[in-house]
Amino acid sequence: MIAGNMSRSSLYRASTMIATCSRQMVISSGSSNTASLARRRCGSCSWRQRHSIGSNNNSIGEHQRRMMLSTTSRQINTKATPKSQQMLNQNNRATTTTTIRTILSEATLESLLPRSPTLRHLVNTLNTSLLKQRSLPLPRYISPQHYSFTLSECFGHASFILVAASYATEDFLQLRIMAVFGSGAMLLFTYFHPHGRVLWLPLKWNLLFIALNSYRIGRVLFKRYMADQLPEEWKNFRQQHLTVLDPVDFYKLFRIAKEETFEEGDVVMIQGTANPKVRIVIEGELEVLRDGTLTYVLEKGNFVSESGLHSGLLLSGSMEACGSIVVGPPFDPSGKNNVHTSRRNKVRTLTWDRTELVQLLEADKGLRNSLKACLSWDIVRKLKTQRHMLVEGRVKDPTSWTKKREDQGISRYAAILQNMLRLPPEELQAMSQELNKYRLIHHIDDADHERALAKCGWTKEEFRLGRQEKQNEFEDDDDMDEFESVRWRKVRRFSSKVVRTLLQ
Repeated sequence: MIAGNMSRSSLYRASTMIATCSRQMVISSGSSNTASLARRRCGSCSWRQRHSIGSNNNSIGEHQRRMMLSTTSRQINTKATPKSQQMLNQNNRATTTTTIRTILSEATLESLLPRSPTLRHLVNTLNTSLLKQRSLPLPRYISPQHYSFTLSECFGHASFILVAASYATEDFLQLRIMAVFGSGAMLLFTYFHPHGRVLWLPLKWNLLFIALNSYRIGRVLFKRYMADQLPEEWKNFRQQHLTVLDPVDFYKLFRIAKEETFEEGDVVMIQGTANPKVRIVIEGELEVLRDGTLTYVLEKGNFVSESGLHSGLLLSGSMEACGSIVVGPPFDPSGKNNVHTSRRNKVRTLTWDRTELVQLLEADKGLRNSLKACLSWDIVRKLKTQRHMLVEGRVKDPTSWTKKREDQGISRYAAILQNMLRLPPEELQAMSQELNKYRLIHHIDDADHERALAKCGWTKEEFRLGRQEKQNEFEDDDDMDEFESVRWRKVRRFSSKVVRTLLQ
């Protein structure tokens, strides 16, 4: 309690009233002159109230409480049975105990009141309302016992009920909102506690919980607002081709993407070159060539150069292109040349840097799972597109076309291995499970696996060990430099991930 005249006067009034109430309780239980004594005590209370040191308009109603006690005492001395007399004595003791607690709470609270008169009045009003004893009107045939409660206790029970209900909800935003309301109810219970003391330890922790949950709620609402502000074109594109993605997840991807436009005749990617990009077609059609042979086409909603993301292979950096991608003329089923027509093929794509996209997916597990589902559906669409190519007659030689597709699949798998082999042995072993998933999806057997390793200059045993045999003594320094670069790359990735997590 804060030292001063106000706190000393509050303690003096509290101790005086507690002593008076205690004497009343003793006298009322064993004396036949309780009524006259209660009236005299009530007069003394009125005298003390008029002459108390530092009394003000915010003091509690001692006179009313003494009148209540004297009325209860008179009821005890009326003609009643011993059983009813005992029940009245118990009620009198309970009422006196509650009065003492209320006096203590108001005496403690008075030393903590703010200096502003308006705030002092507000706190006093809350204290009086929350700590006022209220009875529960139960019929006697249900329970003859008298039940009393305070609003402060109701807030305490409501806090635990809300916390328990938040554990049963599956929605992230609802859980946070219920946690904030539960902590807010606990704040009222701990500040206006029925026992007369402010419980500072749980109050401070609940303030911290409210701040953290409010911050997370604000972030969720802000992202939903930003997702709702996207142009209608992108909303319709998500609904048509990326329905698995939540609007907020699509906004996260859209935020780090760049839009690219290609005209007819442009080359998007050349076979054998390093490609650090991942794309999705928004408009138009792309042709994929393997050694000059058309293997498949990419339509609106198809991903380009995902390279194992659908199986969980989060590989950053560049990937060697397993084919060339060009913007060809619009397909004419009649076989006529469309060069002289006015209709031209224009392609628009959303483009991500692979490293930046992988970092986002590593930090957001929900987005990673949703994007994997989208990529899985995209593979099914590409397989159906290849079947349509056969039906429409876009494949001239099915045997050669099948051979080129198989070579392209092995080359794509070799590009993935080449990227993985740059990793340290620990990370290479950690990705073995995702690599097995990729092999299962794309039917990569052991023979194809050895062919791809041979293309990268590795053997099957070296891949199992996670390191390559030394060819000469001059490779030691190169390997050490490579180890240092890999180690610092891991440190940078870890530090950036930590910073990004803290900012989120």
